[in-house]
Amino acid sequence: MPTVLQTFRHLRRYQQVGRILTRYGFGYFLTQLGIGRAIAPGIEKLRFSSAEILRATPPERLRMVVEELGPTFIKLGQILSTRGDLLPPEFIHELEKLQDTVPPTDFALIQAQVERELKKPLAEVFPHFDPVPVASASLGQVHYATLADGQEVAVKVLRPGIDRMIETDLDILLELAAQAEKRTEWGRYYRVLPLAREFADTLRAEQNYEQEGLNMDRYRQMFAGVGYIRVPWVHWDTTTRRVLTMERIQGVKITDVARLEAAGLDPALVARRNIDLVLRAILQEGYFHADPHAGNFLVLPNEVIALVDFGIMGELDDVQRMGLVQMFVGLFRVDAARVARGMSDLGIATNAADMRKLTRDLDHLRMRYYGLDLEKIHAHSFFEDLMALAFANRLIMPSDLVLVFKTIAMMEGIGLQLDPELNIFDEVEPYVREVLLELESPVARLKELAEQMRESSQAAMMLPRQLQRMLEQIESGESNLRIELRGLEKPTRRATAAANRLVLAILAVAFVIGPALLIPHWATIFPEWQTGAAILILGGFGLSVLITLGLIVSVLRRGN
Repeated sequence: MPTVLQTFRHLRRYQQVGRILTRYGFGYFLTQLGIGRAIAPGIEKLRFSSAEILRATPPERLRMVVEELGPTFIKLGQILSTRGDLLPPEFIHELEKLQDTVPPTDFALIQAQVERELKKPLAEVFPHFDPVPVASASLGQVHYATLADGQEVAVKVLRPGIDRMIETDLDILLELAAQAEKRTEWGRYYRVLPLAREFADTLRAEQNYEQEGLNMDRYRQMFAGVGYIRVPWVHWDTTTRRVLTMERIQGVKITDVARLEAAGLDPALVARRNIDLVLRAILQEGYFHADPHAGNFLVLPNEVIALVDFGIMGELDDVQRMGLVQMFVGLFRVDAARVARGMSDLGIATNAADMRKLTRDLDHLRMRYYGLDLEKIHAHSFFEDLMALAFANRLIMPSDLVLVFKTIAMMEGIGLQLDPELNIFDEVEPYVREVLLELESPVARLKELAEQMRESSQAAMMLPRQLQRMLEQIESGESNLRIELRGLEKPTRRATAAANRLVLAILAVAFVIGPALLIPHWATIFPEWQTGAAILILGGFGLSVLITLGLIVSVLRRGN
């Protein structure tokens, strides 16, 4: 990645960023990176530009900087407001005040954008297109319209030119992150370059409306058997990377309790169903809507919940889902060790030098909740405490895990507005049990064993080849280490034979363990094959005996 000093393409924007940072008292950041004089000449003489800024606290000044720098940095600030593992609480609380609302773009520019994307006059595609947007954010705005066949739709349009502006800012952010990682201790410690790349990927995905449409289709298919969720249909013939046309859904905003009750809807049932959808998505499917503010949830007749805005999604693999479940189980049982195990499975990176402090802090967290009824524990408070613990012990959370915490905490907040008696952990417990049964079942264990066998077999089979390649490189001089090696053909053949025997040994074990894991559940899985269990275990045992005998003969014959 080029350094900032090598990059002149965005020099004017660099200078603008430098002046704003310096005016709010963050010029030292540029000096640390060694680029202050290059992009903000006279930086040493610049001071706070007003008494108001001088009186502001550092967190307040950071928020002001972000607001003045524009949409890209506002998005970054909003993401940082969820990262209690990276910033202290006073900065988090200030960044939470950032708003992603901006004045609408002039309609003539929006019309030109739609016509450019769809390659047709606006009136030909949409006989009616409301020039006044119903929602306006930093990246795009939404207009109601009508298709030629009379269908009512909502059309989301990316702001003209916003993608180019964001790419410029992302280039600058990535280069600043590279300099920070290269020149500063804190940059290396927090691995700011991977964090910046991840943010860039997220923001680019949020600008891709075709990807958002695919997210909607996947979510609808995921909940196809659930009658109380609705996801708008995408009109793909009028959707592009910068224009998303979807079914228009009219409902009541989920937190408008008065309107819900006036429509004869049960707020408490809505709260439970909404929590149910979120937990099902996170814990069972590992794919969830990660922008869960109240405006993205509408309530329809019969307490059906419609979701909109699928620009930000979160995803967990099976190991992470199991780690999350372990954390919940640890909380339910007030078991700090289980919480720690869950944190490890979730991939929480740690550079903590003082492991005793980490263990002690985890135990303090355990004692804080010890003896409390679940009804008195709120997800928001627990996750906030966990983030504070992470910050104090220099733990770095995976971004998808942060999205999980944010999503559950926000859903709890919405649920409590609908039903003050709601306790999210009561709703979590059944899902935790289900996922434990799913991920710890014999079938799941067998699949895990098969995957480990496959990886071990591949590693064993590759070992002789890698050894041979290494020896060839050394002998040919390709390696920096020049050693003349002779007479290694026989050891290489022995290594190959040993690897082959290792693979056979793994198979022998598998033929015994695999059937043994399946036997207790055979009758449930295949009730019509009652004798299959005996055949399976006898066959597996027989194969393992034959392989083991072959290995014994091979070892005795070769004496190794």
